[in-house]
Amino acid sequence: MPIFQQNADKRYKQAARKLAEGQIEEAIEQLDSLLEDEPNHHNALVTLAISLLEVQENLDKCDQRTVRAFELLDMAAELNPEDPVPIFNKAVCLRKLGLLDDALATFEEVLSLEERHTLSILHMAEINYELQRWEKAVDLARLALIRDPGIEDALFWVKDAMIKGGIIEDDLNLAKDKLPSRPPSG
Repeated sequence: MPIFQQNADKRYKQAARKLAEGQIEEAIEQLDSLLEDEPNHHNALVTLAISLLEVQENLDKCDQRTVRAFELLDMAAELNPEDPVPIFNKAVCLRKLGLLDDALATFEEVLSLEERHTLSILHMAEINYELQRWEKAVDLARLALIRDPGIEDALFWVKDAMIKGGIIEDDLNLAKDKLPSRPPSG
């Protein structure tokens, strides 16, 4: 590995450590500096994008940091078109911004690269639940659970979606059906 790449990787690790320690502004400065020297450093592009979003108290699609984060994620995706990570992060950001249909389409892009990407499937299930697309939400939740049974706790909303989608009956209605009927008065 060339010496300049080793140096870039060392600088990247230092910036990533700053980010993990919650020193987001410092991490942003270090990542910016790294990208001045190595503009195609894939991990730095993605991490800087995440940092720019993380530093914002309230995400705003018009904020310069958000605009730049999307640009950085697009650059990272172009540099390594087989890597689902920048696309996944873009989809998560779109979801956080409330652009749910755009987020769904972007999660689909992730799945076109890695069809077993459980987190994308889980996000899609949750978005469909938020959009009251009950059956689609349940189908995606089942798929996510098949792929990773450990996410069961994240699927607390599935029963509600199944009831609202008419897939199962509400326990209260079932309980009422099982109550003995009152004899006619008279």
